[in-house]
Amino acid sequence: MRNYLRAECSKAFRRFYFHMALLVGLLGVGLLLLSCWLTYHWGNSGISFQSTAQMLVVVLSVGLYATLLTGDIVFSEQYKNNTLKNEVSYGLPRARIYLGKLLVALLVALAACAALLAVYLGGCWVLFPHGEGDGAVMQALGYCLAGAFPLWLGGQGLVMMCYFLVNSSTAAAFTAVGVMAVLPAIFQVLGLLLHPAFELVRQFMPVVMLENLRGMLFDWRYVGLCWLVGLCWLAVSTAVGLAAFKKREVR
Repeated sequence: MRNYLRAECSKAFRRFYFHMALLVGLLGVGLLLLSCWLTYHWGNSGISFQSTAQMLVVVLSVGLYATLLTGDIVFSEQYKNNTLKNEVSYGLPRARIYLGKLLVALLVALAACAALLAVYLGGCWVLFPHGEGDGAVMQALGYCLAGAFPLWLGGQGLVMMCYFLVNSSTAAAFTAVGVMAVLPAIFQVLGLLLHPAFELVRQFMPVVMLENLRGMLFDWRYVGLCWLVGLCWLAVSTAVGLAAFKKREVR
């Protein structure tokens, strides 16, 4: 397993795809910082470290959908290119293949997230004025990230399950988006029309919990619930994906 992880990490982190995706993300962060900096220097005194850092709390759901990209960096058309078939034909255990790619996708996501957060928060700290509320903002941000992180893990597990079980990477991505974004909306309608149980289930969907997170500031029991739900999504999606992958014929 160690050698497989090393090989997959080397492949993923050296890919042009990974470097370009990270570069685009960093350029996006840079453009956001630049626009805030220009607004501040053009006379908007409301721009500060507090106001810019707080933007991260509003866009927590972006991290959930970013798992589509990090999953694709690792898996990336393996059915189309027959690379997955080659691994299976070579005799590698399917559990090693599945879990290895999942772990590498999690590592890629963690590395990209750390880089983007470091650049954005570092830029905010250097470019904008500070105030007495900086500590409170950082505490709120830490709280939100503590709750968002396990939900992002659950999203990555779901995405990898879809990539392994759907032959087309494009169709797999749409399937994952359907589960993450469309299914909660369907449950909301069903909860209104049929039974409140659908709305109860909807409350445990990762995207819904991420949206509710900023409204539950410093309720650490909710963060604990996020960890429970996120790890359950990760465990269940991995168990289902691995079981189905072991039985399917890889062509």
